[in-house]
Amino acid sequence: LKYKLLAIDLDKTLLNNNHQISKRNYLALKKCKEMGLYVILASGREVETIDRFSDELDIYDPIIACVGAIVCGEKRHRKRELLYHKPLPVGIVDEVMEFTKTMGWCLTVHYPDKILALKQDKYTDIYHNQTSATFTFVSDLYEIISGSQPTKLIIVVDADIREDVYQQFLKKWGDKANITKTNPEYVEVNAKGVDKGVALIELCRILDIPISQTMAFGDNYSDLPMLTVSGGKILMDNASDDIKSELKEKFSDLIIAPSNEDDGVAYIIESLLID
Repeated sequence: LKYKLLAIDLDKTLLNNNHQISKRNYLALKKCKEMGLYVILASGREVETIDRFSDELDIYDPIIACVGAIVCGEKRHRKRELLYHKPLPVGIVDEVMEFTKTMGWCLTVHYPDKILALKQDKYTDIYHNQTSATFTFVSDLYEIISGSQPTKLIIVVDADIREDVYQQFLKKWGDKANITKTNPEYVEVNAKGVDKGVALIELCRILDIPISQTMAFGDNYSDLPMLTVSGGKILMDNASDDIKSELKEKFSDLIIAPSNEDDGVAYIIESLLID
């Protein structure tokens, strides 16, 4: 087999717009497992919300979580071993906390095993509706997280100010942390050097698989590092024009798959991997 491992983003890639895995995608991934491939779900989501899909697929291979800040081993007896974790440095956490508090923005604080927020509001609801993640709401959020090292922070704002918030974060912390735009309402803050590409390289090292024998599927800016390092590069048709033109320019071997609504992942697997 030319490929031994598939690294697949969830939202807007494997999942349709109702955040579900279609029957066709399900069957294609099961076929990959029968053929002996690793099927790695690689997402900005937390371990808990990725695992819902692992359970649904009945595929318990390792996962890449929190945009690459976490790599977990295969699921055994309903547990996963943490193989790699790169949390945020303390100083940045405290600075971002102060800034978001002053600006009155919603801050969600993500640890490997829990997500904290100050209170339930329309912004935490946006995140919950997108991911089904469960929050722990704590009135003394700022005291609790001060001096700790969460995996990532997500600032959830109205979509029309997100770009402005992103630029402010980039200016303040762009040299000290990884600032990414994911969903239309999110600005995510990760440790410097955290991305899905670094995580995929680390996982391939652990599994002893050449990176050239991986195929990655994605649609968003957070998927670019993974698509850059992987052997096979699959971009969904629903990706933005900016991402498409940027990647087409960089990689002559880029393949554009049908959209997430049209089972693009299954289409590629059926046409390229299944004899």
